[in-house]
Amino acid sequence: MQENSKKLYKTIGKILHNERIKSGIKYTDFCYENDISMSTYDNIINGSKQITFFNIAKVVKALNLSFEEFGRYLDKELPENFLNQD
Repeated sequence: MQENSKKLYKTIGKILHNERIKSGIKYTDFCYENDISMSTYDNIINGSKQITFFNIAKVVKALNLSFEEFGRYLDKELPENFLNQD
C-alpha cells in the first residue's frame, strides 16, 4: 500500500473510532447491532488494510454521520492538498 493510502486509511480509522467512543457505544455492541464483523471493524480502525468503500459507508451510517460530516472530519485531519501529493 502506498504511503498516502496508508495515511488516508489510518485517518479514516481514527475518525470513526473517535466517533464511536464519543457516542458511548461499546465495541462489541456496535459491531453486533450494526451487523459489522469485528475483524472488518478492526481493519477499518487500524487502517492496516485497504478497506472497501461499502464497509466504510456502513460504519459511517451506523454512527449516524452524514457523508458531509465525515468529509469535513477528513478535511480537518488530512494535510492541505493531500490528494495532490505524489
